[in-house]
Amino acid sequence: MPSEWYPNIDVAGDSQPRNVPFRLGVEKLRDFSPDVPARIRGSFENRSSTERTVGFGPVQPFSNIWSEEDCLLVLVPTDRGIQRYALGTDEQIIPDRPVEGCWQTNLVRFIRHDVLRWQSLDAGERIQTEYTVLHYPEQEIMEATMDKWFGPEPESDDCLPAGEYRFEESFPPKRGTDTTWEGFTWGFTIAIGE
Repeated sequence: MPSEWYPNIDVAGDSQPRNVPFRLGVEKLRDFSPDVPARIRGSFENRSSTERTVGFGPVQPFSNIWSEEDCLLVLVPTDRGIQRYALGTDEQIIPDRPVEGCWQTNLVRFIRHDVLRWQSLDAGERIQTEYTVLHYPEQEIMEATMDKWFGPEPESDDCLPAGEYRFEESFPPKRGTDTTWEGFTWGFTIAIGE
């Protein structure tokens, strides 16, 4: 199992999308430490002078909570109500302390429901959500909850390996209500330091 590892993180968002009336952002709130896991905040703001209706997944503003890389980094919304709704569990996903020296999810099986919800944002309205950054030990969770692991063996059991982890989200307009902008994709990268 991994040894204690409390790296610094950096967060960088893509450039702002063109020809859409929104400003998107992501910011680091804190690094990993022996006492707390890293945390980021995502935001989505209607910068137009009128109400806009946008399609969001179950976690607003960013629902793609698993990194695109093989080593799974997961962004768990810190709000327990959002966790219950969006991830389908009442169990505590975010640990109170590192698990064997690693800030990883508790051995709880959860899924992100694949839903699209329409949200109308008034002029200047902003949605913000805080996310806890954790390692997702998929094999251990499956073995603890299903008694069998069916996937390939992970290449490494390293906790929070240094590197860049990419997250992307798509935002469609609701047809018939707002046709002045097209759907778009925006993303950000979390870099875990050496």
